Amino acid sequence: MKKKIIAILVLSMLLIAVLIGCDINVEKRQISTGDDSMLKTLILTDIRFDGSDTDLVREKMISKMVKDRNPEFIAITGNIVNARNNGEVMKKAVSFIDSLGIPWATSIGELDVAGDTNKKQIMRILTDSKLKNSMVMRGENYKYNYVLEIVDRSNKVSNLLYFVDTAEECSDTFVEWFQNTVINLSFKYKEVTGQILNTQVFMNRPLPVYADAKDRNKDDIHPWENGITFQKAIINNKLARTVLAGFDMISGTLTYEARDIRFVYVKPMNFDSSMTGDKYNKQKTLLGCSSCDFSSSADIRITPHAYLPDDFVVS
Repeated sequence: MKKKIIAILVLSMLLIAVLIGCDINVEKRQISTGDDSMLKTLILTDIRFDGSDTDLVREKMISKMVKDRNPEFIAITGNIVNARNNGEVMKKAVSFIDSLGIPWATSIGELDVAGDTNKKQIMRILTDSKLKNSMVMRGENYKYNYVLEIVDRSNKVSNLLYFVDTAEECSDTFVEWFQNTVINLSFKYKEVTGQILNTQVFMNRPLPVYADAKDRNKDDIHPWENGITFQKAIINNKLARTVLAGFDMISGTLTYEARDIRFVYVKPMNFDSSMTGDKYNKQKTLLGCSSCDFSSSADIRITPHAYLPDDFVVS
């Protein structure tokens, strides 16, 4: 009886969302998994191109990651750049990423927009028509947040990939947009009414729940401001399967589960630009990337891969 009541409530929520004002005209952009129904994805975070000579090392590292992992899609959880002249550095950075010939998308991190070039102009750079492989969207989506759809070999949408802007405080209107799009797209694409599509969230700042992981020093966690509202919406309504975050210098192996939802740190690329000093020596063993094969399966496994900058420095 209880299960029937829950099913009726979920169905009611879906119908209400459709009927009362959640008619969201979202720009549609899809990625095909190909014949194997899996999207091999390279996940990067906090690359932090800064305009220095070390950017060549970053480029070499990413090129090696692409060669090793052979991805069909590159997902970046934000902070592609970290420079006062962020617009100039961003243009060079995304030109390089685009030249890899692989579809890619990114969330906005606070360092991406911390320089002289504002967020609107940064978004124009990310969506420039000259970039042939950029999947970044703006316009009909909510501000600088957007969703991509993964389509399997039978032409069915198997996953929703949300790219979240954590450069500003989390708002109630953002949370409402996220809930509405998940519910509406699930209602549109799922054969069983009331089921939620596999939903993955890419964001730079982590959510407060990351601090609940076992043996984790809470002082190491720098959560998204007011992110508790987003967190509650995801956990209470099971609106996502996986949340992937960056920003904090964590090993990339930390995973915390709450109500069948996995909160994962992506292995970061951030390292000291001077390539010397105690900070660099401490951080370098943490560096690398993560990978995942997104499919219709609810069992999403994120695998971290270590890369040492020292291996890419030309002496």
